Amino acid sequence: MPTEMPNPLLVLHESAGAEFLRHADTPIVSTFGQPELEYAAIRKGCALIDLPQRGIIELTGRDRLAFLNGLLTNKTWDKSAKRGLIAGEGVYAFLLTPKGRIVADMNVLELGERTLLEMDGRMVGPVLEALNRYLFGEQVKVRSLVGEVHELVVHGPGAGEVLDLRHEGTEARRHEGREKAEGTKTLRLMGCVSARVLGHEVVVWRDDPCGVAGYHLIVPAAAVQEVWTSLGFKARPCGWAAFNTARIEAGRAVFGIDFDGTVLPAETGLLDRAVSFTKGCYVGQEIVARMQSRGQVARLIVGIRMAGDALPIAGAQVEDEQGNGVGVVTSSTISPLLSGVAICLAMVKKESANVGTQLRIPAEGAVRTGTVAPLPFVGR
Repeated sequence: MPTEMPNPLLVLHESAGAEFLRHADTPIVSTFGQPELEYAAIRKGCALIDLPQRGIIELTGRDRLAFLNGLLTNKTWDKSAKRGLIAGEGVYAFLLTPKGRIVADMNVLELGERTLLEMDGRMVGPVLEALNRYLFGEQVKVRSLVGEVHELVVHGPGAGEVLDLRHEGTEARRHEGREKAEGTKTLRLMGCVSARVLGHEVVVWRDDPCGVAGYHLIVPAAAVQEVWTSLGFKARPCGWAAFNTARIEAGRAVFGIDFDGTVLPAETGLLDRAVSFTKGCYVGQEIVARMQSRGQVARLIVGIRMAGDALPIAGAQVEDEQGNGVGVVTSSTISPLLSGVAICLAMVKKESANVGTQLRIPAEGAVRTGTVAPLPFVGR
């Protein structure tokens, strides 16, 4: 089944001389021709990135947060307090199968009258199907916003200045009666707000996968060309290549690249972000709790720092010092912040996952040595 996501910015990117790669069936910008400057914008200024591969599901109805709490790994509803996330709060979570495998990861963004689930666009269909399958008598309405909205993001130490918006409808204003609108720079990680950009209502939410400030904008599709063009005067348009380098340096594993539906939550290294162990039951919870209590994880995502600049490719086999296969490289890049050495994310057996473990990986025609390194590679 085709999974190409609509992109109203494609013509603009083509006219700007962008080079493309494919995320499944969706073309995404690899670079606008100067990947080194694009990377520098992430690290020292502000980079503007198009995210046509991302998709949004909207939930409305008074039972939506309690409903999600029974499905997702993170807490969206407090049963004892009888309240859920308040407007402006967000969490990262997994949706699991009953056997504890990951169906999708997602960012849950609470906006007061509705909740948005932001995820890999390929997973919108499967997640919609799962949500509707578990709906019984709850007052919840679920729908896809694919084609109605489009997502952009700005990354970098200057991103807060570029998006110094005055946003509306924050929880603080409603409950404390404050009239002063706070700037977007005050958003905490996973915080979200409704804002006006060039007269258009957008949702801004924060995530820092590159280790610097990252502000995502969920924009009406009809307005995204105008918003992209305006932001492009203040931020450098940037492609996947530069972002990928920065997020690997920051140790951020990505669903569909570093882990997928064959993986259990404990194997991702993302339990602290994605799982609440105090919230009670949800689909797949028994498996997650059992692995946590018994420490039975068989493999883990780790960082590997190579001895030089020879770059392993994704899919390369990882071996221990005796030549036994212990895992596979999932992502790799040359790190500018580490003086040009090659670094990788890899899924390896637990016994080979300890920091300092020496491993062997084929790269550029020879078997090279690498060492398991603490994550993130930079910015600790």
